[in-house]
Amino acid sequence: MIKNIVFDMGSVLTIYNAREYIYSYVDNEEDFRWIKNHLCSSVEWLQMDRGTITDNEAIASVCKRLPPHLHDTAERFIREYRMIQPPNPPMERLVAELSQNGYDLYLLSNTSHRFRIFSKYIKSIDYMKGIWISCEHGLLKPEPEAYRDFFRTFALNPRQCFFIDDKPANIEAARNLGMDGCVYYGDVAELRYFLREKGINVEKQQDSNP
Repeated sequence: MIKNIVFDMGSVLTIYNAREYIYSYVDNEEDFRWIKNHLCSSVEWLQMDRGTITDNEAIASVCKRLPPHLHDTAERFIREYRMIQPPNPPMERLVAELSQNGYDLYLLSNTSHRFRIFSKYIKSIDYMKGIWISCEHGLLKPEPEAYRDFFRTFALNPRQCFFIDDKPANIEAARNLGMDGCVYYGDVAELRYFLREKGINVEKQQDSNP
């Protein structure tokens, strides 16, 4: 029986469009590609999420690859990342309903230390009984040990948990360790359907993201 619902954060609890977000810092396609490829898809980005590199170290390393006119942009991007996030009202309603229906809710997210600052702006975080973020454990999804550490940290039976994430690889890794789940593609009505199919108590509502 499912007792615990486990959520990813970015593109699940909040709405995130990488292209739109990056374009709030740049104004042309060439600069967009520089930031997307050499910052957002960089080794340094993973190291920040793992907690093995500081913001200052990441900025210095990334800027070695970026053209000089993007150095200030890269620094602002790193220091401000996720500080402003569009809410996901249909998901907020689902989270509140699951909590009211007696499920324990948990966060399992790859993110940097800035989470402890910007999380106060995400309403759904208030419902979480436990919060596991990668930078505080030195592990990243979909590494199997990240899930094992999550289960140990909160003394959870994986077979009593259901995981919601926007990346198929993360769901596959969870299932390999006994935690069922589904990929969230941005449609909360569809997510509600899959939850009900798993016997999770949620109402049928025509929720959709704004």
